[in-house]
Amino acid sequence: MKKTSPTLIGVFVLGAAVLGVAAVLFFGSGLFHEKRLRAVSFFNGSVAGLRVGAPVTFRGVPVGEVKSLGVRVMPDGQSIIQIGMELVPGMVAIYGADRGQDADVPALVARGLTAKLVTQSFVTGLLNVELAFRPGAHASGLGDIRALEIPTVPGDLEALTRQLQTVDIAATVDSLQRTLASLNAILTSPSIDQAVRDLPEITAALKHTAATVDREVTALSGTGRAALSGTEAAVKKTLSSVDTLAAHLDTETASTLATLRVTLENANATLDGTRTLLDPQGETVINVQRAIDDLAATAARMRSFAERVDRNPSVLVRGR
Repeated sequence: MKKTSPTLIGVFVLGAAVLGVAAVLFFGSGLFHEKRLRAVSFFNGSVAGLRVGAPVTFRGVPVGEVKSLGVRVMPDGQSIIQIGMELVPGMVAIYGADRGQDADVPALVARGLTAKLVTQSFVTGLLNVELAFRPGAHASGLGDIRALEIPTVPGDLEALTRQLQTVDIAATVDSLQRTLASLNAILTSPSIDQAVRDLPEITAALKHTAATVDREVTALSGTGRAALSGTEAAVKKTLSSVDTLAAHLDTETASTLATLRVTLENANATLDGTRTLLDPQGETVINVQRAIDDLAATAARMRSFAERVDRNPSVLVRGR
């Protein structure tokens, strides 16, 4: 039997490896063939758990990967963590744009696109960079001019740490200890112990008082019902009297109105007669005026005769 050459086996293994790499490159996720966009973000907190090659996702969809980690020390001595990333714009399409048009990442940043560190797994503690729209974040201005800066927001753990930093833990623990000491003093007080021992007697007295109140309320309720019954009869009698009085008043009012109507009619007739008597164009007034005129003429003649007699008394004897 012919022995297999080790060289031939090595060549076969190397060819298989090359084919495997080629398969990954051509049939993998497709990220190797996409146009890349360099981006950078700066984080103030710890990035422990973030590794080069960690995915960059947009709400869970891979859109790039972490390419570098670095530290920048400021002139004032403060430090900041710089994360270099490569994004694949073709993974995000603009709704309503032409088919195949890549997303304009700078425009998305202007609309509020930010980066945030999130935990991939609580078991491993590994982190990845999560992109999302979070309005209100601002760029630090420290970015490389050759890369797009994506503003950052604190991660959940970092935000919790910041909140805890504002809490005075020592004062809170001291207050809790004082509260527990006060509670212990109250619970161990002789007065509390005596009150606990007297509790059965107090409960029995309360039950007796409640039973007494029930009986008194029941009796008072019966008395109240009787009083209300008597009051109801009196009220009904009063209402009946009021009804009778109202009916009598109605009758008297009707009679009075009839008499008043007759009186008004007589007054109208009298006024009509008076109006006729006093009418300047009426017959009565004209006759009275004529009589007055006749009396005036007679008086004038008598006055003239008296004057003649006064001048010549002989007129009485011989007439004219």
